[in-house]
Amino acid sequence: MTWSKLQNIIENNQSFLLSSHINPDGDSICSQLALYWYLTSLKKDVVIYNQDPVPDKFHFLHDSDKIINKLPQRAFEVFVIIDASNSERLGWDASGKTASLVVVIDHHRDNSYEGDLNIVEINASATSEILYKFFKECSINYPPYVAEALYAGILTDTGGFQFSNTNNYVLRICAELSEKGANCSEIYREIYSSYSPAGLQLRARIWSTLQFYRDNRISSMEMQESLVDKSGANRGEVEGMSDLALTAADVEVGMFIKYNDSSTHFSLRSKGAVDVGKVAQVIPGGGGHTCAAGCTIDLPVEEAKKKMLELIEKELG
Repeated sequence: MTWSKLQNIIENNQSFLLSSHINPDGDSICSQLALYWYLTSLKKDVVIYNQDPVPDKFHFLHDSDKIINKLPQRAFEVFVIIDASNSERLGWDASGKTASLVVVIDHHRDNSYEGDLNIVEINASATSEILYKFFKECSINYPPYVAEALYAGILTDTGGFQFSNTNNYVLRICAELSEKGANCSEIYREIYSSYSPAGLQLRARIWSTLQFYRDNRISSMEMQESLVDKSGANRGEVEGMSDLALTAADVEVGMFIKYNDSSTHFSLRSKGAVDVGKVAQVIPGGGGHTCAAGCTIDLPVEEAKKKMLELIEKELG
């Protein structure tokens, strides 16, 4: 890939708004922070705005406090959509005159290519991998805390290196990021081993909802959304439950279901036999990767679960 168009936009503009998808995950946060570092190192005027706050477990990342949740009432020259397959995934109305130029940097295969410049690599393990390539191929030296962000982004979007998007190239990238200062064990501890007592108790309650369907080929765990606030835990502490739903030997698809009275959100995981991204795309606003995807069905949980099971069954055959 040639990076000349991106470099040209950066060189010829001064103000940048960065934003990513609702319910931010590690890759969305980390790729934003990596680009934020580069732009600010060039003395650019940069704002990171996301609709939803940074989960507590990512607060250890350098400059995570720079991500704001109040939309700035001003214009920018460049709007960069990072790790979001379309503007609807941002969760806020970006259809107005947000900026003169729109740049899209993403790795989701269902990306709708809405930018003046679209950098979309569907074979990349994470958007953080794309930023790594940008820095490497343009000979951009970065500090250890940026290496940590890039490593954390790849770590989380590969499910801790357990998804099929983990390969020898990805592991070589992570080895290089470790050489550049990423503390691998510390990053893992911060993301996967730093739950509060309330968070662990909440996860135990979620485990108690475990169910199996279709000859144990599908599993689910669920949680009423209001339970997070009642428990005293934070929302980031229930991330990853969909990965755990996939750990039984015969299960092909795992679901973590979050619901309220009128809508039900599904985080879907697959071992590869079922393309859960294809399943999620059937639902308006849904999508994702072959082995990790999500969608929201505007129905109460039992009705929504029945519909989702029917969709998955069709793919199981």
